[in-house]
Amino acid sequence: MPIAKLTRTIDVPASKIWAVLSDFSNIQIFHPNVQDVDQLSEMDRGLGASRRCNFYGGDSAVEEIIEWDDERHFFTCTVTEISAPILDVTAGMKVDEIDSQSSEVEIYMNYTPKWGILGTLINVLVLRFAMQSVFNKVLKGLELHLKTGKMIGKDGKPTLQTSQANAT
Repeated sequence: MPIAKLTRTIDVPASKIWAVLSDFSNIQIFHPNVQDVDQLSEMDRGLGASRRCNFYGGDSAVEEIIEWDDERHFFTCTVTEISAPILDVTAGMKVDEIDSQSSEVEIYMNYTPKWGILGTLINVLVLRFAMQSVFNKVLKGLELHLKTGKMIGKDGKPTLQTSQANAT
């Protein structure tokens, strides 16, 4: 099962990063490909929380939390109803404190390529590089959001509005 992951150091305390990541139903505040989110469960965070991420361009994916740890700052979710050529998808994010003012953030995904040997070839030639590009944009969007308080819109550009999370 291929694993895609990317780590980025962000000069923000781990608790502040986790506050944004753990607001599970509001990923659109920093994810440059997510236009909006439909909360599918009664809870908006923690084990069993689920959401539909609606992407710019019309596609969507459903994510449900299967692992959650507030103390260690990580979550893992299943990803279903996705248009990408992958199956059996789990993904997650975690935050590790480096010191009081900086943290290492990791985004990761485990998956099985569709289409057998052809899918494996597509994974080696295209898919894993495309995922790295998306992960890089997500982590850049997270960092920009944390440093400006602005929502990150399409293509990673800050919007004119601040996020509700930073407005309180």
